[in-house]
Amino acid sequence: MPENFQEEPMTTLTARWASEAEVSDWDALVAANPAGGDFRLSTAFVAAKRELGVTPRHIVFARENTVESVALVLERSIPATGRLWYIPRGPAVTSVAAFAEHMDALRAFLRAARPGVFHVLMEPPVRDSEGVEDEIAATASLTAPDLARRPGVHSNNRTVIVPIDKTDDELLMAFNKKTRNMVRRAMKDGVEIKRFEPTEETFGHLHRLMAMAGGGKVDLELRPKRYVEALWRENVARGEGFFLGAEVNGTPAVMSFVSHTGTSGYYEHGGSDRELQSPGMANLMQYEAMRLLRDEGCTTYDMLGVAPTWAKSGEDHPAYTFGQFKLGFGPRVEYIGGWDLQVRQPQSKLWLKFGERGYNKLYQRFTGDISIY
Repeated sequence: MPENFQEEPMTTLTARWASEAEVSDWDALVAANPAGGDFRLSTAFVAAKRELGVTPRHIVFARENTVESVALVLERSIPATGRLWYIPRGPAVTSVAAFAEHMDALRAFLRAARPGVFHVLMEPPVRDSEGVEDEIAATASLTAPDLARRPGVHSNNRTVIVPIDKTDDELLMAFNKKTRNMVRRAMKDGVEIKRFEPTEETFGHLHRLMAMAGGGKVDLELRPKRYVEALWRENVARGEGFFLGAEVNGTPAVMSFVSHTGTSGYYEHGGSDRELQSPGMANLMQYEAMRLLRDEGCTTYDMLGVAPTWAKSGEDHPAYTFGQFKLGFGPRVEYIGGWDLQVRQPQSKLWLKFGERGYNKLYQRFTGDISIY
């Protein structure tokens, strides 16, 4: 080895609070995450979540002066217990190794910063592919006594993600045969997909159609209107979302609200009136949403939620029917689910055993919301 050889110092990932400048530039940092942009970390999402009584916190994971990723924390103060953190779609990494490194950095941050947190729930966007479970089992940071696994909190732990950086013909040909035929039938029948202005009337129509999805017989667990409308308004105001649909005799028969963060597009909300819609109308609406988002610079379209593979009917899982429709556009993607970091183990264990369920019931009763998360 040469005498003047100097070994490069190893850098360590650390976590810290975001600076004011970083919070101001938050959406750009989110778009640069290893997992890509995600509306559930966006400034618009933060503004809407305030409607549900949460306090947003912004965390930066960095290696020396280089930002590795950012995470949004939704904080609730639990009486006589401490602060509960929920990190949606975070840490925003794509590999088990990166998740483990981020966990170590988060643990060190919580010990040093002492923000009064007793429990952290996370849902990292690491895909559950072949070999992932073995890798998790062999990773000390992820099998430590203070960390436990749980199913994903929301249905988007299983989804359909469609690559949309294609020509119109390539995009259509990537759908399965039935979906392609339905899109073409709607085109042949002259179905017109149009944008709707973000008015109170539009909001009312989409609320109505969302409640009618699945024939109105499926428990969709809809969020409160004040939250949903805040999300719509914030996305539209930032040029990151729009309403799309088709009318029959002047009345919307199918509608959706789609958004984008960075190069990621999302089917956030939608619904239809079975008595009004014609064959292929909903399929054509999705195809048009993908085309429009592609033209906005998106490369993927997340359809947000399908049933698990074991479900064989709507009786098995409420998302089965919608999931079958979405699976016509692309394959199912599954993630590694939720993770509970027990920062203060006595309080955390009591929370998981009794507190979470009881607090959630009270929260649902007094707010009309479906979940504290």
